[in-house]
Amino acid sequence: MKVTKIEYQKKNKDRFNIYLDDEYAFAVDVNVLIKYSLKKDMVLDQEFIREILKSEERQKVYNYGIYILSKSAKSEKEVRRKMQDKGFDPQLIDDAINELKEKKYLDDEKYCEMFIRHKINISKDGVRKIKEALYFKGIDREVIEEKLANISEEDEEERAYLLGVKKLHRISEGDSWKKRMKLSNYLLGKGFEYDVVNRTVNRLLGAK
Repeated sequence: MKVTKIEYQKKNKDRFNIYLDDEYAFAVDVNVLIKYSLKKDMVLDQEFIREILKSEERQKVYNYGIYILSKSAKSEKEVRRKMQDKGFDPQLIDDAINELKEKKYLDDEKYCEMFIRHKINISKDGVRKIKEALYFKGIDREVIEEKLANISEEDEEERAYLLGVKKLHRISEGDSWKKRMKLSNYLLGKGFEYDVVNRTVNRLLGAK
């Protein structure tokens, strides 16, 4: 079969329609077009067409990974789960994940560092909550421990204290025990360890 026409898709300039013997046959990504040097008057046999289509499927999974990561940073587990939800072939998912990692688009260590910075500086979460979230996202336990080791206990307590000061101003309870409970529950909910919370509350309200 001979390639008689190659045309851009109107809605996606990165995809091309391939016509064989004057009839539409299939569409490919620009990377697949370049990989196989597809051009007009090229003769394709069935085996070569199957190879092209398999490469197109692999490219589709990879492109979906790029699309996911362009919206927001994600862990390998999150990207893999979204690919699985789309029903892609497991082997093609593995291939796409490996390529994304090789090209550094997917890097759990860097993601872990970024996630920790965001949770500390923006969300103001405690180490326990951050650790649990990273476990859920599939980050390796050793990587999590290594990255969180940079946060000192003193820094953790100071962050809890600053949050506690702000929260205390919003607690209207006059009863000291109720005030202590509300403050403790708030800091525990933010993900600070019990010992940190206890010392922080005592610092703010006095030891009981």
